[in-house]
Amino acid sequence: MEVLVALLIIGIFLIISMGFFIGQWRGGRSLKNQLEAHYFVMTAGKTVSDVIRMAETVEWVPELETLKILPLSDDTNLTPSLDSYFVDDLDHNGTRDLYWRHLGASQPVASYVTGWKCVEVEPGLWEIFLQASVEGQAVIWRSMIRQRSNSTITRLAPLT
Repeated sequence: MEVLVALLIIGIFLIISMGFFIGQWRGGRSLKNQLEAHYFVMTAGKTVSDVIRMAETVEWVPELETLKILPLSDDTNLTPSLDSYFVDDLDHNGTRDLYWRHLGASQPVASYVTGWKCVEVEPGLWEIFLQASVEGQAVIWRSMIRQRSNSTITRLAPLT
């Protein structure tokens, strides 16, 4: 009889502790997914912001949800070529990714991007909207960025 009572107490203890551990695991997994979604939109947002800032021309094609960029020429890129950024599932793994297409080759920038849009608010000023979702944890990122080629800041002449 004492053995049965001891087994009953141990069983109750195990059920309670397993419920606690499963709750902790679910909470940890939810937090991980939330942090991953934040990382993906921050990475994509920083990349898109940087290329818009350094672009000579920027065009958003709403039908294709594609951003077309012609970078400024500089010492490392004397003849820039037209680049594009778009969301697709080119690797066919069921996850939509943000891709950068340069010279016909597409490279992934960030995964789990479920939506994005760029709007030219005024000439040279762009609003970027990105959304990512990782297993139900959705994150939205917005930013405004100005192209340097359209900057209204007067450049000072070099000192002689």
